Amino acid sequence: MSGEELIPIGIDLGSLHARVAIGNVSYQNVPSTGNTDTRPLPNVISNAQGSRYTLALVGSDKMSGEEDNNSDVRHIFGEAARRALAREKKPTISKDPSSMVRELVKSSSSVDGGDDNKSSAAAAFFGHLADLACDASSAHPSKLRAVVSVNVGASPEEQAGVVETIEAGVRDALKSRTDAKQKKKEVEPIVVGVITDPAAVCIAHGLTEVENSDAIDLAASNPDTWKNALVVDWGASGITATHIRRASPNSSLLTIVKHATDTSCSGTAIVNTLVSHCASMFERKNKLSGVLDSVKAHHRLELACESAVRALSRAPTTAVSIDGLYEGIDLNVPISRPRFDMLASGMLRKAEALLQSFSEGTDNFDVVLVAGNVCDMPSATNLIRTKLFPDASAGRGDIPADEAVAIGCARHAASVLSCQTHSRSGGKSTDKAFGVTTRTVKACPINIGIAKSGDEENAFPLIERTRLDSYY
Repeated sequence: MSGEELIPIGIDLGSLHARVAIGNVSYQNVPSTGNTDTRPLPNVISNAQGSRYTLALVGSDKMSGEEDNNSDVRHIFGEAARRALAREKKPTISKDPSSMVRELVKSSSSVDGGDDNKSSAAAAFFGHLADLACDASSAHPSKLRAVVSVNVGASPEEQAGVVETIEAGVRDALKSRTDAKQKKKEVEPIVVGVITDPAAVCIAHGLTEVENSDAIDLAASNPDTWKNALVVDWGASGITATHIRRASPNSSLLTIVKHATDTSCSGTAIVNTLVSHCASMFERKNKLSGVLDSVKAHHRLELACESAVRALSRAPTTAVSIDGLYEGIDLNVPISRPRFDMLASGMLRKAEALLQSFSEGTDNFDVVLVAGNVCDMPSATNLIRTKLFPDASAGRGDIPADEAVAIGCARHAASVLSCQTHSRSGGKSTDKAFGVTTRTVKACPINIGIAKSGDEENAFPLIERTRLDSYY
């Protein structure tokens, strides 16, 4: 990898976990085989603990005797920050999410007056993600070019806050890797795009590729092209259903028709249900009370139940086991998948009601895509794929639901870099990106147009999407 190469990365900042994927610009030129989108997928990188996700939680580890000196604050992230909450006997993240990165970004928004401490904490987390990306790609932070996802209902102020925080975090990462001469140079912007979560999912499955518009195995009733897609993002903060429509059969312009969210059936609520069940079984067996009133016990039980929920997505049975949970007594509660489905049945019914009401009065969905940790649960998959939308295409089968957003962001970042619209050298566009030599041309990675409300099919294109294949 040469020093002139730029690295496209995708950042998925979820309400609970964050993921980073590294794309490759050269993959944009790999043609698909037959009628399927077979381009290699971006790589979702692992953290120091080997996990492909990082808990989006920031804590502080102040030096003793310097409690009021912010310069001596060392930020810690992920599970280390969660353990620090337990040691300090602070509420769990499900009760008090104020230390989660998404909440920190909202609080540090300049529109709301800003909070320097929260802003620096959020920036430090993004700097940590930048370090992970640099270690995985053996690149300098200045070579990173990121596309980040936001909620479908995010305001422009929230989007600007995310971009500003990421830029600040990468600048902090540059300080430890840049010598004195390079510090004087102006650093180019790192963020090259902001897209919504459902758009990222569509990009991950190749729905925006015009040449792959017929790549997915559509229902027999509509064999030509896809028109309506439903993206179900079911994560820690709730379930969000988004209806996406393509402007025309030969266009990559996507329109969000409507979206709906229900936070009462979130992944956090499902975990809390299992936490309450295990605490009840423990108290009944040992004739105790007040287990959840112990902050330390609550933290340990919440962490064990999160692991049990992930295990039940792959195995029919598991056990929630904790040594010395409360008053020196061990906890061991076996959980089978049918039992867990019964505990979560109330939230599954709420999700079903949302999706049913969402699809009323709408043409049949040609494609139904899923994202989020909860969609890994077999009961959630059966609800969406078998009961509600049995005839809809599921997109690419090799994209994990919990990594779809990060993969889509990385693919979009690679697409932006391949168009050569981002790089500047002395005021002139350069033609070096990830080792691919191209001619300098004017290009746009998406179609941009206008349309009357409700008449997206007749959208008038202002800027046509430019493919660079003919220039290589």
